[in-house]
Amino acid sequence: MESGEQRVMQRRPSRTASHHETVESLAEEVLQGLADSRTALIYAPNTIGKTRLAQHLKERDHEGVALYNSFVEDVFNWDNERVVLKMDPESELFESIVTQGLDGAIINNFQSFTSDRIEPRIDFESGDISFGIHKGDDDSADGIKISRAEESIFVWSVYYSVLSEAVETLSDSPDRRSTAAYDQLTLAVVDDPVSSMDDSRIVSVALALAELTRRASKLDLKFVISTHHALFFNVLFNSLRRKDNLSYVLARGPAAGWTLARQPRDSPFSYHLGIIDDLQGAISANSIERVHFNQFRALLEKTANFLGYTGGWGDLLVGPDAALMTKILNLYSHDRFADIDSADVVEEYKEAFRSEFQEFLKTFRWARQ
Repeated sequence: MESGEQRVMQRRPSRTASHHETVESLAEEVLQGLADSRTALIYAPNTIGKTRLAQHLKERDHEGVALYNSFVEDVFNWDNERVVLKMDPESELFESIVTQGLDGAIINNFQSFTSDRIEPRIDFESGDISFGIHKGDDDSADGIKISRAEESIFVWSVYYSVLSEAVETLSDSPDRRSTAAYDQLTLAVVDDPVSSMDDSRIVSVALALAELTRRASKLDLKFVISTHHALFFNVLFNSLRRKDNLSYVLARGPAAGWTLARQPRDSPFSYHLGIIDDLQGAISANSIERVHFNQFRALLEKTANFLGYTGGWGDLLVGPDAALMTKILNLYSHDRFADIDSADVVEEYKEAFRSEFQEFLKTFRWARQ
């Protein structure tokens, strides 16, 4: 698959990338960039270290950082017998929505990201969240269990509602604010909020987040947004004002740590050549790890978007192990703690990886010059 764009990209000089052996050094560069910018947008495949970076930013300034990442989902769990989503009443997130009375905003945001068909009901006393379809006819239903994608959207809606309220509150002068709870807030860190969402939802979330950064433009509130999803990255890149936004590609270092490179274009697709090199090196050295599966999925996603495959990245797997590889890639990409813990890969999965990666290169005629 050697397109004109690929040949052009191969002739470009490589981007200058900084190397960081510690997450502290990586975070420091991101924060230094924010001194003259409002938003840092970071692209990286899963398991590279986005969650680790997000956690570190929160830990270095607990009161000043509002964090959304995979650990936020731990605040929620299903009670399957009662068919309610439980929210931990001891969490800061729950305290915020109760204190500010944000149940109405959460419901409105959830329905704007999905539809008005499903209505959440939040019990502030117990932390129970129930879902129903209320049409006033025989199609009405209470106590339904929503899909995994809808659950992700609901969790994001809770965080988004709190952050929106913070922006609105900070827009008032200190003496007129309804609460002092957000006075110390200086940074919002958003790490991959679009897990399990389809493309239309991803676009909606990206546009709403971009609009929120614009609403916060006159405040002393900066944003760090990281993602593995090319579409989410592209929509944000094109929606944010270029002069106020820094964009990066985060990758593993050649030996240890990370490299952070400025991304001047609206698509991280040029990163595909580096991914191929990494995957071929891992196969040659017989050192295939979970990170390489997530890099392969990122490569498939970008290629599917580039070629206009409406069925998604799974259509690009055409070898004898396609079904197994699809299952593995879905399993690993939905591991909420993949950036923190990396388990060994069984030999059967490694063999399927070797087979399908080589079949992918052959089928789509990747050529390196």
